[in-house]
Amino acid sequence: MAMNRMLSVTALCLLLGNAAAWVPEAEASDGHHGRDRGARVVDDRSISLDEAVAQAERRYKARAVKAEEKRHGDRVEYRIRLLGVDGRVFEVRVDATTGRED
Repeated sequence: MAMNRMLSVTALCLLLGNAAAWVPEAEASDGHHGRDRGARVVDDRSISLDEAVAQAERRYKARAVKAEEKRHGDRVEYRIRLLGVDGRVFEVRVDATTGRED
């Protein structure tokens, strides 16, 4: 009896594990909701959003309170809102390709 239960549990685990592989690409959670199926976006970013935030925090001795990615056609820009030690809030823009501030 215990052996049958163990075999059933094992079979169920295998079945569920394989079910994930059967999800069609269009239904996969890739953030594109079926657009550009199979297409890969090639990016020329030299710096990630996390790296840009760390760079801005170090440079301005401030804490990031908001960071987002904005696209302008093919160009990607990071907008980082910082809180300075004096309580002033200001925004820095970093080009994702060059890593330089705009």
